[in-house]
Amino acid sequence: MTKLTEMQVLQAEANAAEQERARDAADAELKAQPYSDMAALKLTEESRLAAQLRANAREMREAYEAQVTEERRRAERPELERAAAAGIKAARADMAERHEEFVRGLAQAQDALVGLVAVAAAYNASVEQHADALAGAGLDRRGGVTGGERDVLGGAHLKLAGVEYRTVNEGAVPAWLLQRVVEARVSRYHHLARALDGAAAHAVQAVPEVLAEVSAPKPVVREKAPRVVNAYQAMVYGSG
Repeated sequence: MTKLTEMQVLQAEANAAEQERARDAADAELKAQPYSDMAALKLTEESRLAAQLRANAREMREAYEAQVTEERRRAERPELERAAAAGIKAARADMAERHEEFVRGLAQAQDALVGLVAVAAAYNASVEQHADALAGAGLDRRGGVTGGERDVLGGAHLKLAGVEYRTVNEGAVPAWLLQRVVEARVSRYHHLARALDGAAAHAVQAVPEVLAEVSAPKPVVREKAPRVVNAYQAMVYGSG
C-alpha cells in the first residue's frame, strides 16, 4: 500500500479548491449569458470535475488520517505492551493451563463416549441373545409375560416377567446425552439441540426406562428465546 504524505493531501485539497473556483466562475458566466449552450456545457463539465476532485481530496484526507492513527498506534504499542507485561504473562500462563484442561476434557469425554457406545452394544447383544433364545423355545413376546421376537427390521424385542427390553441404535444414545447437555448448559435454542432431535427421540423410544434413571444435568439460567429476524438466526436458534 502506497504511503500518503500530508503534502499530497494538501495538494489534492488545493486542486479541489481551485477547480471549485473554476466552477463558480463558470456559474457566473452562465448567469451573465443564460441562453449560451457553451456556457451551460462549460458549467456542467467544471461542476463534474470539481465534485470529483473534492471527493478524491476527501478520501485522501480520510486515508491519511487513518494512516497517521495507525502509525501512532504502532509507535505506542511497545510501550503499551511493556505496561501490560504482567497481565500478558498471566494471560499466557492462564491460557496454557486452559488449553491443557480443554484437551484433557475432550479426551475424557471421548473415552466416556467410547465406553457408552460399548455399553450400548453389549446391552443390544444381550437383548438379541435372550430374545432369540426365547423365540427359539417357542415363547413369543405377545403370548405371555416372558418371550422374545424380532420385528420386520430385525430389531430384537424381549420381555422378562412383564418388563420390556429392545435394542437401541448405539449412536442415538450419545446423541440423546449431548442434546441433554447442550439444552441444559448452553441453550435450548442452540441449533445443535434441534439437529439431534431425531436421534434423541429414537433413544427415548427404545430405552425409556434406562434413560429415565439418569439424572439431568443442572441447568444454567436460560435466556429468553431470541427474536428471529433472518434465515441464519432461524437455522442457529430454531423456532424456540
